[in-house]
Amino acid sequence: MSHSPDAVEPAPPREGAPSAVLRLFGSPGLMALRSRGDLEQVRVALLARLRWVALCGQAAVVIPALRLGWLERSMLGPYLGTVAGLLAYNVWTTWALRRDLATPRSVLLPLTVDLSALAVLLVLSGGAWNPLAAIFIVHAGLGALVLHGWRSVVFAGLLVLVATVISLVPSLPPAAPARPTSVSIVLPSLVLVALIVWALTAWMAAGLAAQRRVLENLREQQQRVDRLRASGALAAGFSHEFSTPLNTLKMRLERLGRLDLPESGAKDLVAAREAADRCEGVLRSMVGRQLNPKNVRLEHVELGALVRRVCESWASDGRAVQVGVEGEHGHTCLLPTLPLTRALLDLLDNAAEASPGGGVERDDLRVQVTCSGDVCRVAVLDRGPGWPTVVLKNLGQPFLTTKPDGTGLGLYNAHSLAQALGGGLELDRRDGGGAIAAFRIPCDEHQGFGETP
Repeated sequence: MSHSPDAVEPAPPREGAPSAVLRLFGSPGLMALRSRGDLEQVRVALLARLRWVALCGQAAVVIPALRLGWLERSMLGPYLGTVAGLLAYNVWTTWALRRDLATPRSVLLPLTVDLSALAVLLVLSGGAWNPLAAIFIVHAGLGALVLHGWRSVVFAGLLVLVATVISLVPSLPPAAPARPTSVSIVLPSLVLVALIVWALTAWMAAGLAAQRRVLENLREQQQRVDRLRASGALAAGFSHEFSTPLNTLKMRLERLGRLDLPESGAKDLVAAREAADRCEGVLRSMVGRQLNPKNVRLEHVELGALVRRVCESWASDGRAVQVGVEGEHGHTCLLPTLPLTRALLDLLDNAAEASPGGGVERDDLRVQVTCSGDVCRVAVLDRGPGWPTVVLKNLGQPFLTTKPDGTGLGLYNAHSLAQALGGGLELDRRDGGGAIAAFRIPCDEHQGFGETP
């Protein structure tokens, strides 16, 4: 669509006064802070927003308090000075957050400032007998919600101190020339209610945090399963699309082999057949090694015994490997036996190919099983040249290999399996020369994926 030369672009909408005020005094975007993973700064920003509401409320009750006799005119100056100080603190906090400057790394300091300001305002306007003194309880719940550990306990002590101050040294206004209720009743009651609210809120916050951690773990497991399904679908689709033209290519090569070709042509034909056979081998490897979570069966197995059986089977053709089991004897894990066996055989094959003696010498290869608590580690050690830097930097990438006839799927499948089980595959260099490939597997009753038998 064309525009005439005299066309005038519409002017952007003018920012109204309310929007300008919100932009000036509003705290920075919480999503931006959360995206940086700085949860403490998110809490500081939330407290800054709540403080604007509190400041508006403190300013709004000044005139009613004067008229009703809950604030003496002689106390008006200190009252407004306290509000102004809190306003200046919040302006500085918001400004610092917007510019990524140094701000409190814990919400304990902002909460202490708010609680101290509230204590001063209550002392100036009747203390614990002020009709709005119950707002003190809000701070008890808020502190228990956003503080944890020793900081939460320190804040509980500050609550008791503030309750004591507003009960013992208040300035009694004309509306309450004498304490309507004895200090011996008001002070214990206020402390008791504040501590009950603090304890209940802290307990609920701890429960919510535990549930959040469970949900995060479940989400991570689901993401691992989704990645496995995606990689399996990709491999299956690639194999299906590539197999038809590959079969056609092999048939044409077979026909060419029946012809009387010159020597140079015959050599090229042999090379082409070898390349086609290698492509077919890669496709079969991809199809045979797909890790489909729906087909994986989890079994309770003794990890050390399983590793010994796999190593004995692998060494039955004249190769040698040492097996050592440390830690808790008879440690049972819920694991997918067949995929784990295949991954361990792949690692043993890699180690034997890398070792100078091809895995025949007994001292070349070693498999070490170590269990401690709910984590087990199965390490395969060899005496080869060690892991190339490119492999260490790109662990988990498929089709990454330094061998001429390798597919680059052995380490990838082992890494995918270990991640799907909630652990990982670790690569390291062995002392005295060689390489280490180690499964780190959580062995509790809740790890893993797929359906149990």
